[in-house]
Amino acid sequence: MSIITEEMRYRQKLCEYAKKYGVTKAARRYHTNRQFVYRQLKKYDGTVRSLALRSRRPKNSPKAHTEEELTLIKKMLKRNGVYGLAEVYVRCCKKGYTRSFSSMCRQIRTRGYKEAEIRRKSYTRYDKIDGKYPGDKVQVDIKYVPDDCIKFPAYGYKYYQITGIDEYSRKRVLKIVKEKSTHETKKYLNDLERLMGFPIHIVQVDNGCEFVNDVDKTSKESAFEKAAYELGITIKRTRPYSPWQNGKVERSHREDGKILYKRKIFTSEKELIKQVEKHEKRYNSTAKTSLKFKSPNEVVKEYFQNTSC
Repeated sequence: MSIITEEMRYRQKLCEYAKKYGVTKAARRYHTNRQFVYRQLKKYDGTVRSLALRSRRPKNSPKAHTEEELTLIKKMLKRNGVYGLAEVYVRCCKKGYTRSFSSMCRQIRTRGYKEAEIRRKSYTRYDKIDGKYPGDKVQVDIKYVPDDCIKFPAYGYKYYQITGIDEYSRKRVLKIVKEKSTHETKKYLNDLERLMGFPIHIVQVDNGCEFVNDVDKTSKESAFEKAAYELGITIKRTRPYSPWQNGKVERSHREDGKILYKRKIFTSEKELIKQVEKHEKRYNSTAKTSLKFKSPNEVVKEYFQNTSC
């Protein structure tokens, strides 16, 4: 049942007055022109619903997406959707797609090609400091590898993934370890600059014991802190119980769970390490919306090419 609006009631009064006193007097009384009155009288059949506003949507549009374009979007979304819509857009453009990124996203949303993600908004105020160049600031964190994807004898060991992500380029370095300790994070930090390919100035970590010691319990530096001091790297701690301050590495961990650990089964430790290395290479060569549809490797390459000129 359609809703009767005030505009429909206004038009009905206009038509009734015009029938009784004429079109000219009705146009003067209701502050409109006679052509408008004639149009309403032509539609009016005595019921208010006959004066309902009709849709102005065109029956066809010359700029609408073609079936070939929609098929391409659906195909690329199925193949690369897990890596993000930016990667889908770049793949479509390589196949001859000429529309904008927002236009592609609108088609995906309105046609139901992908379910909408519900995101919670954080109301905690935090003034973040982004890296201004590669190596300016790197977020480091450690993630537990789920037992569900490990289908080989672990002999009581738990596997962890140490992740470092450069804030400027989003380039990542991943490493699988068997224990959550400062010994492993120290070895990871010693190799981080070499694997990143550029010097690092600041490393941001949370207050976990695998990185730093609790200042309320001891004044000694952890092995990770000593290694950072020897390398000339500054350590920045996040606020306690504030994981969003390490948001880039936390988000990348969420993507790891969705892309890698929920889709793969590992039958040996060697295969686990190999798949993580493969995943790291794919991530660093995948286009990101935040990087203006460039991959982390492309951003790093362009930065050093421009600075060397």
